[in-house]
Amino acid sequence: MMFFSIFHIYNFKHREIEMAKRYRIICFLIFMSSVGYSQSFLSNQYNDRYFTVNVGIGQSAYFGELNHRFQLEEGLSHYNIGLEARLLNHISARTEFILYKIGGRDSDAPDSSFFQQRNLSFRSTNFEANFQLQYYIFPYNDIYHKRRSMEPFIVAGIGLTTMNPKTDFGGSSHKLRGLKTEGIDYGPIAMVLPVGIGVKFKISQFVNLIVEGSYRFTFEDHIDDVSTVFVSSFESELAGILSNRRGEVDILNQEFYDQLVVGQPRGEASNNDTYMNFAVKVEYYLPGNLFSKNIANASKN
Repeated sequence: MMFFSIFHIYNFKHREIEMAKRYRIICFLIFMSSVGYSQSFLSNQYNDRYFTVNVGIGQSAYFGELNHRFQLEEGLSHYNIGLEARLLNHISARTEFILYKIGGRDSDAPDSSFFQQRNLSFRSTNFEANFQLQYYIFPYNDIYHKRRSMEPFIVAGIGLTTMNPKTDFGGSSHKLRGLKTEGIDYGPIAMVLPVGIGVKFKISQFVNLIVEGSYRFTFEDHIDDVSTVFVSSFESELAGILSNRRGEVDILNQEFYDQLVVGQPRGEASNNDTYMNFAVKVEYYLPGNLFSKNIANASKN
């Protein structure tokens, strides 16, 4: 009877020891799993992020023969989406797609001026695609979440813009490019050289607010459909009407009225049209594993 009791006690303690071992093993596995998960989480949270995406809105302004106010377009006239990649300590590359609206009219010119008598106008909704290099005044601060609260920068690059000038006549809107109001068949796309300055403000770990102003030098003087001289030959009656609109207003100045004839300047071909954008953007840092790690490693060097 005593032997049985001793055996029973031994067997019970042995099972208790085995259960304790199993419990410790299970706890160890759970701990290691937690450590692995924590490392994965921290790695995802704190590994550097080199790519950002941004969206923005703002206003545009055009500078050419039909701009007499020298101010931004009324209301929202600029919308953009862009992608940026950090390359070096001070330098990143970015690409943007922009929709912008511009316009101008001689009726905004001073009273009785040559331009008021000329009486031309246009408006245009254009698209721009560009590639730019961005230079940060201060060096990169090791890793994205430790970035400075304010990062000023300058930017320059190259791009393309569409040209789609229109004007109103007879209660309808008419596309001017195809009418050849100056006898010139110019294309629908122009090259631009964007330059600008801006500041990034850190809003949160993953988000920046960007305020940016940029100017576009162009290689085209027909963004507003006005460039050279009045011509006499047109492909349609409408083209002739929209080429010279001095007769739609009263004679405000006889001298200027007499100058608005065939062979005389309609525009100023020596100066290309330009435009600018002012935008406020929200920028988000994309996860580091979204693109190839090789690109991220190369950009870190």
